Amino acid sequence: MTRISEVERPGLAVRAFYRIGQAIYGRVPTPERLMAHRVPLMLGLGGLYAVLEWFGRVEPTLRALINVQVAELYGSAY
Repeated sequence: MTRISEVERPGLAVRAFYRIGQAIYGRVPTPERLMAHRVPLMLGLGGLYAVLEWFGRVEPTLRALINVQVAELYGSAY
């Protein structure tokens, strides 16, 4: 199986998103590293997640429980 390579020289926006991911999760999440190949996609999804996190109506503790439940449901570690 072919593996997707890392972005060798990430730009300013990608480095900023990497820092945010590292601050939140302790390391840069794999989906973020994959999206780095398409910066508009990364910026769009990052904006969507930010809006959901800051202005969403679901309480943070409930959101965390939902994330864990969905990850377990689909057999994902993320």
